[in-house]
Amino acid sequence: MTDSDRPAGLRYFEDMPVGLVLRSIDYVVAREEVIAFARKWDPQPFHIDEEAARRSVFGGLTACSAHIFSMFSIISQQPLDGSRIVALAGLGFEELQLRKPVYAGDTLYCESTVLDARRSASKPDRGVIAQRAALVNQRGEAAFECRCKVMMQCYTIPEN
Repeated sequence: MTDSDRPAGLRYFEDMPVGLVLRSIDYVVAREEVIAFARKWDPQPFHIDEEAARRSVFGGLTACSAHIFSMFSIISQQPLDGSRIVALAGLGFEELQLRKPVYAGDTLYCESTVLDARRSASKPDRGVIAQRAALVNQRGEAAFECRCKVMMQCYTIPEN
């Protein structure tokens, strides 16, 4: 595919240079969503019962870690500029850290910084990027952080 054939609004491997910082859309964590997710996957009282949550070490209704990671997974793929990231596969996550509780009512966004980008030598139609990413709340606090690797589609293929 050449630049002239390239669909608008798509973000390919070549659009993810080292040092690029991407900010996502905002996402409001709904009370009902926190409770429903936790009822199914982590039914601790501080995730499903507002009164118990107020008495807990958190002081309020909080999202469970699996829910936080799930929100990260979707929010991180929705850049604020409206582009769509042409990711082929997630290749792994490292250094997952829950830094602050995520409360019902919080507004989160993801900020990702590209740390490394390399085109595949064996499959030149794809490349791998490494990123440091964080879910940030409305107070500017990183609630969740990780390093991740993503396989991405290239829109140019070098000629041999």
